[in-house]
Amino acid sequence: TVEHGPTDPSCFTLIQPHRVSPAAALSSRRQPLRQLALESCTSASAMASTPPVARKVLHELAEHGDVRLDSYYWLRDDSRSDPAVLAHLRAENDYTAALMSDVKHIEDEIFAEIRGRIKEDDTDVPLRRGQYYYYERTLTGKEYVQHCRRLVPTDGHITVFDAMPVGLDAPDEHIVLDENVKAEGHDYYSIGAFKVSPSGRLVAYGEDTNGDEAYTLYVIDAESGEYVGQPLKGVTSDIEWAGDDYLVYITMDSLHRPDKVCLHKLGSDQSNDMCLYHEKDDIFSLGLQASESKQYLFVRSESKSTSFIFHLDISKQKKQLEVLTPRLYGIDTAASHRGNHFYIKRRSEDFYNSELVACPSNNVAEATVLLPHRESVKIQDFQLFENHIAVYERENGLPKITVYGLPASGEALGKLQGGREIDFVDPAYAVEPEESQFHSSIIRFRYSSMKTPPSVFDYDMDSGVSVLKKINTVLGGFDSSNYVSERKWAAASDGTQIPISIIYRKDLVQLDGSDPMLLSGFGSYEIGGLYTR
Repeated sequence: TVEHGPTDPSCFTLIQPHRVSPAAALSSRRQPLRQLALESCTSASAMASTPPVARKVLHELAEHGDVRLDSYYWLRDDSRSDPAVLAHLRAENDYTAALMSDVKHIEDEIFAEIRGRIKEDDTDVPLRRGQYYYYERTLTGKEYVQHCRRLVPTDGHITVFDAMPVGLDAPDEHIVLDENVKAEGHDYYSIGAFKVSPSGRLVAYGEDTNGDEAYTLYVIDAESGEYVGQPLKGVTSDIEWAGDDYLVYITMDSLHRPDKVCLHKLGSDQSNDMCLYHEKDDIFSLGLQASESKQYLFVRSESKSTSFIFHLDISKQKKQLEVLTPRLYGIDTAASHRGNHFYIKRRSEDFYNSELVACPSNNVAEATVLLPHRESVKIQDFQLFENHIAVYERENGLPKITVYGLPASGEALGKLQGGREIDFVDPAYAVEPEESQFHSSIIRFRYSSMKTPPSVFDYDMDSGVSVLKKINTVLGGFDSSNYVSERKWAAASDGTQIPISIIYRKDLVQLDGSDPMLLSGFGSYEIGGLYTR
């Protein structure tokens, strides 16, 4: 079998390049590897025969009326600065390096082979947003991306055939942010968010330079790159603009739980920022998201089984949160906005596959069921557009997208009918939403399968026309036509039907039981088929 993911097409290296006898192949490979492993362990053990031993310091932890003894509690150092802890970790790393030293050349070979499958000089599909195309680019030999944009030459209607002009006559490319430059001097660097202001004049981004996912938020002028205002410390990757002058962000408590939503006015000090909401119940964490219409922000507080939502009307002068869905145990909700309605996906113990409802923005208690709960179809997510809604569902273990036309914003809503399901060619696959434009009929999604590298499609919800915008390049001679993908069902001991996704190279595999097989399975958290991503 072959595994690959949207950011790691190199895993196709598991494919054998030519046909050999299965027994001979296993024999020729396993014996040298087994011998090498034994020799490596023997010689390396002589060099690093004594692993470091952490000292024991008795520590009592009193919680919930119980006392727990932990002799290694001293190794916890949230500041990551204790010399004794760092010294022990260095000793562990040195021991591991010594133990693995004899196979270091094999590690290097594997790394080189995997990297050799990746197209390093690459550009993702540009997204037309306002008067610009926005896109990211990677360069050969560079570890990080460049965030770029180009002016849209004409303000025409967006179609599935829309493409960013390139070449001598095209508008100049502008690098808004080069992560490679920002990462200089740091052992670790990560961008957690990159948000363009409504006017396109400013960009807010979160920067993490130590790996703890506590970001510092910067605002820059999109053209000059100059900093605007003061940085905001200790924020999560959830940040959103509330107009061109305000930012909404989330901070964390001492345990890194997102617990506060704050409002920042550009040019002011962070100490003066308003706390819009503080989630004091430590089983809940906060998240932040803008509606596709960009008219509302939604703050979601969620635990393992319960979530509730606040909304913030960006157009109002006074920025404050209002309750959209209340905190009810066992009820899980997600929301967005279009016209004069909020759209809410609601899940409960009775409606475990979720239902989709809508309520007037001025009367959230009055709900209209758009899609009822169904026993065999789970509503995963939905995307709103000016005249359409795209519903992401799962049926028989496979994801699907169904698009529906919507009445004009001022008209009454009713049960969704006459949906059009997007067709996919592979028997087993993964599909995920990509950012799309609210004021268009084009939905963009990412598609991949066991034989199809990650691909981006634009689909016209009016005409049903689908256009492939990009398919990731897999270097090293990969040809998807060499492979066959199948999906079969097997009965478990209790009669439950289990889907099995299969891939094999058609010129190598005999399908008579003589070939080796790599089998993997996963079923927790309602997640399946990770290998297709």
